[in-house]
Amino acid sequence: MTRQLTGPLAGLITSLLLACPLAAADQDAAGETAATDRIHVAPGVYSTGDGSKVTYDASYFTPYQVVTAADMLRWVPGGAALLPGGPGGGNDDKRGFGSGGDQVLINGKRLSGKSNDIGSAMQRIQADVVRRIELIRGTAAGLDVRSEGTLINIVLSEDIAGGSGSWQLHSAFYGRSKPDFDGLFSYSDAAGKLDYLLSAELGPYNRGNDVERYEEFFAPDTGALTERREIVLPMLKKELVLNASGSWAFDDGAILNVNTRFADTGNEEDETTRAISTGEPDAALFRNILDQTGKNWEIGGDAEQPVGAGSLKTRAIFQRRNGDEARRITLSSTDAGNVPAESLFTTRDVATESILRSSYSWQPAAGHNLELGVEAARNTLDKDIRLFEVAPDGGLTPVTLFNSDSDVTEDRYELFSTYFWPMRPSIVLESALNIEYSEIGQQGVDVDNARSFMYVKPRIDLRWDLTGATQLRSSLERTVSQLDFGDFVANFDNDNDQVDTGNPELEPQKAWEFTFAWERRLADDNGVLQARVFYNDVEDHIDNVRVTDTVSAAGNIGDARYYGAVFSGSWRLSSIGLEGAVLDASYTLQDSSTTDPFTGSERKMSGIREREYSLNFRHDIAAWRFNYNIEVDWRGKRYANDINFREIQTAVRPNTHIAMQYRLTDRVLLWFDTRIVFDSHDRRTRERYTGNIADGNLLRREVRDHHYRREHIIGLRGQF
Repeated sequence: MTRQLTGPLAGLITSLLLACPLAAADQDAAGETAATDRIHVAPGVYSTGDGSKVTYDASYFTPYQVVTAADMLRWVPGGAALLPGGPGGGNDDKRGFGSGGDQVLINGKRLSGKSNDIGSAMQRIQADVVRRIELIRGTAAGLDVRSEGTLINIVLSEDIAGGSGSWQLHSAFYGRSKPDFDGLFSYSDAAGKLDYLLSAELGPYNRGNDVERYEEFFAPDTGALTERREIVLPMLKKELVLNASGSWAFDDGAILNVNTRFADTGNEEDETTRAISTGEPDAALFRNILDQTGKNWEIGGDAEQPVGAGSLKTRAIFQRRNGDEARRITLSSTDAGNVPAESLFTTRDVATESILRSSYSWQPAAGHNLELGVEAARNTLDKDIRLFEVAPDGGLTPVTLFNSDSDVTEDRYELFSTYFWPMRPSIVLESALNIEYSEIGQQGVDVDNARSFMYVKPRIDLRWDLTGATQLRSSLERTVSQLDFGDFVANFDNDNDQVDTGNPELEPQKAWEFTFAWERRLADDNGVLQARVFYNDVEDHIDNVRVTDTVSAAGNIGDARYYGAVFSGSWRLSSIGLEGAVLDASYTLQDSSTTDPFTGSERKMSGIREREYSLNFRHDIAAWRFNYNIEVDWRGKRYANDINFREIQTAVRPNTHIAMQYRLTDRVLLWFDTRIVFDSHDRRTRERYTGNIADGNLLRREVRDHHYRREHIIGLRGQF
């Protein structure tokens, strides 16, 4: 199917790109009025005539207890779903800048950062400096990012008088005898033509959890219980993050934005295992200790300069991550593996990423937009891992590992073009064509390898406004995945307590991705309903492949298919008497198939969940100066496959999270957050085989129950 699609689609996209400038000459400005008319929807809410953009003025958020831009997004119908998962999320797995990215913009632009993610930025931006929030439905001309359905644009005030700031202080309890204290401080101001924002965060917000696991092993023939393990795993993360960003407006209309970030991180785990074998009078006790430290530096910036009839945009970023890890292991598994039962595993790695992207865009006709550009990027990884066997007297004996010390480098160059074409007042087409060339080299003690790749990546996005409230969207795109260079070098598999050899021959995963979506915004801004179906036809799918008869590593296993549907909605509940209440809901149904590289039979893709749902209820009671939030989410079956096991993981119980806050004064809030109200319980069922699964020698059946303890966080938030 993929080979049949490639030629015609590439030709179709190329024809569209060539035809668009010609078609532009036949278009006139008539019919654009519908897109620019301002229609009153609700107090503080306005829409364009075609409904393609909905604007929420700052006055709209006055009744709510908002402190940051993140608070404001939660009260925009559908906005909470676009808000990334909070500090530390980042976009490190993104391939360069590209046209994809976070669906939240600041003044019409993406944040020039990757670790410096938009979720953290929303927490740092004070509500006082937000002028309005624009909800953009589908594709639009001149945007700095490709829409994946709905975009949010945060428009900041042009005049910051006297500066403003926000702060947060909180204490969390993770089942320990004493609490941990963390916080966040941010301040924004202007100095002449310079607008700047400074912030510091001590945390992270959720430092960790005490996990309890129960594992039971059963004989393959009789099903009798042979061993039970009781595992307690306290986890504690440490993080200090400093951010600074600034924007300078020049007299000629040019704008320069700079973002910087520094993070000092740590992670500690102290796992205790009590193993009880059937028929044995005493339990065996084991202890596995992990100590991780890391530092992350990042600086990014973008500049926009009017040139002739158009605009020249340039974005750049440099990121460097240093990491050190030490694991002391006293239990690997009940069957002999490639890791000694008493061992020390150390890792040192340095990763960098440098990206430069420049493009020129202009309007060849009213309402049209053409962008041509180039992107260059370099990614590097210097990684060294070592394994030692620990003797009874504490001495260390080195264990030889293949491919344990390597330098990996990728140089990538991409030419891209994008054309925005309003075919009719209600129909808009955006077509793109990207051509990418890359070189990947790896050098080490055991590996010396160099390869090059070239890809043609067309894309079509179509938006059709049936009415001002109802919209259809579809897209077809050729994608290439970003490789994880850690898969090129030997790694420690923490879940299975073994060393994977790495794969120097790994290639990017390619796919044709098709989506079709329907969206309807309810009258009077009372909510939004959405339905989306998708189908991905994947080539060179990445999963585990055979290295030896008993050892596997990440590799390309061939074709795969991934498809499903997502249904979501956001409703204001004032119509049933709950003023200030909003309910968000989503349900995902998906399936997949690929060919198992070990057995040759068809199976589901690893890591794809069959079903998921989430509910989020928010209620602001203005008369009480109080609001609360209840979230419930559940995850269905997820499959994993390897050379010696098959497993299914699912959530036994939904995860419930409750947060509430009370306004003490006009500038200070007291809040409380319980992140796991009831027992959050996952179950993993695994069939483990002796040697290669293709031989069919079942060793045992394993059942793991994974429990998370409740987390209580209390704090104060304020503005100044």
